[in-house]
Amino acid sequence: GGVPLTGLTAYQSLFDAGRLKGGETIMILGASGGVGSLAIQLANWKGATVIGVAGSSNQDYMKDLGADYTIDYSKGDVGEAVDKIAPDGVDMIFHCSRGDSLAQSHDRLKEGGRLISITNSDPERRNDVQFQYVFVEPNAVQLAHLSELADSGTLKVPVSKTFKLDDAQQALQEIESLHTRGKTVITP
Repeated sequence: GGVPLTGLTAYQSLFDAGRLKGGETIMILGASGGVGSLAIQLANWKGATVIGVAGSSNQDYMKDLGADYTIDYSKGDVGEAVDKIAPDGVDMIFHCSRGDSLAQSHDRLKEGGRLISITNSDPERRNDVQFQYVFVEPNAVQLAHLSELADSGTLKVPVSKTFKLDDAQQALQEIESLHTRGKTVITP
């Protein structure tokens, strides 16, 4: 139940909009959330170098999912941290968080780099940056591929919390806090 929306959002953002290839470097802003958690794994599966950006309590979590490097946005400027990891810049930024991380790091994209966002339909960016806002669309073929990856153990859906349907309001409040880890699931 945690795969369809988050999985398709990550899949379409990385591979349809972002055309991510093995050997490229991707920075995922909001990498510990539901979409970001799956994006780390999908980018890793594709053979990309993954830089995950999230808060201090999620550094080990992102590494466990397959991030090659992690950045704690609360410890300073994200762009300066990227310079230490990828001094030549990154090929793609996947923006799935709110906050200052994008403003601090968008200029670390290589010339002609790709900025893909699921949270901002018109972020500030250089003219040479390829930008696309992604709103997930149903796709049975992609969902079947995600199912194969999950069945093989390549893709895991980390469920952080489960709420009963009667507690849906509490679940939504937690999600709106922007500090959830993995996927929040509501059950009947």
